[in-house]
Amino acid sequence: MIETAETKASTGLERAVQIGIVVRDLNRSTELLSSIFGLGPFHFIEWPNRPDAKYWFHGQQENIKIRQAFVQAGSLELELIQPLEGTRNAYREFLDTKGEGIHHVLFETADMDRAVDEFTRKGVKILQNGTGIRPGTRWALLDTQGLVGFLIELRHRPGNSDGSSIPKDLP
Repeated sequence: MIETAETKASTGLERAVQIGIVVRDLNRSTELLSSIFGLGPFHFIEWPNRPDAKYWFHGQQENIKIRQAFVQAGSLELELIQPLEGTRNAYREFLDTKGEGIHHVLFETADMDRAVDEFTRKGVKILQNGTGIRPGTRWALLDTQGLVGFLIELRHRPGNSDGSSIPKDLP
């Protein structure tokens, strides 16, 4: 299917803001990206980062822990993800079956429910979803690996978005 103005309007995808990369050793990966490619500074966080954070895999609530590092590369954010705990999640599954690599492309959407409904109507299921790092943020990882060769993630954050996942004032 070729994207038209009608397709874009019906799905509500706004802009690609992030590439997610699954890694085995977050410290090693960020050190190499800094020393060889000059990327940084990286901002690290362990998720879940709040007691009210929620996570579902194939529609079932699960408990997981991941460590993430974020860096801006121009207008695109890179998210490096190291699974720490839990076996029922798309990050661990990806690492175990494919190894390290590009996991997803994240698009923002102003209306998460409408976008998810539209993709579901088109036969695209949610692989995993949950609440985001910032309060009020929601995300959904679509099961698109077999369709387009990678996963597509949707994110909704209330208010205006600068495209970043974590607040700029994070230490």
